[in-house]
Amino acid sequence: MQISIETTQGLGRKMTIGVPAADVDGQVVVALKSMVKGRKIDGFRQGKIPPNVAQKMFGKPARQEAVQQVMQRSFFEAVSKEGVKMAGMPTNFEATVNEAGKDLEFVATFEVYPEITLADFSSIEVNKKKSAVTDADVETMVGTLQKQQAQWEVSENAAADGDQTVVDFEGFIDGELFEGGKAEGYNLTLGSNSMIPGFEDGVVGLKSGDEKTLALSFPADYHKEDLQGKAVEFKV
Repeated sequence: MQISIETTQGLGRKMTIGVPAADVDGQVVVALKSMVKGRKIDGFRQGKIPPNVAQKMFGKPARQEAVQQVMQRSFFEAVSKEGVKMAGMPTNFEATVNEAGKDLEFVATFEVYPEITLADFSSIEVNKKKSAVTDADVETMVGTLQKQQAQWEVSENAAADGDQTVVDFEGFIDGELFEGGKAEGYNLTLGSNSMIPGFEDGVVGLKSGDEKTLALSFPADYHKEDLQGKAVEFKV
């Protein structure tokens, strides 16, 4: 197999590959056998078509199929052999010499990854920063890991700050249930400040099954403008 590579523009490359005629002819025979296998032609037993008849009937499509297979296989073999760092798939395969009995010649166009040359950093000095770890830092990290690895357990005690609770609630403004103000089975960690001010404090002290009404107000800078500063009553 003969291989030549030329640069077209920028990262573009054109590879010209020559494949011996014998390799192509062998693939044509394989394709031809595949096409006639199991076929029923008048005057011949099924699948028993003489080579000259098969060539006359299916020679052209068999060669087309064989050439496509040979080009693809040969191209990737050439890429591997030449150590080409191809970016993506080839954009075109084109046979430039494709005649029975002659070596197949085709070209493939594709792009390669850019070559990047790193600068010499050996002369650059870097000051290594030293960090002191205090007992307080260790305690803070231990506390963080404890929270991350904590396993929740069902408790009959009154809800306390830091507990994870499951609550149902309905919110009313001027006696009307407002959009987005109702939830069932809502997971709420007390002290997380994920609800409006006063809501989580109002849940502290409640036990499973308890009910309570909370008279609160939305903050003036609440993210929903239509609720900003409004008085709200939550039934928890």
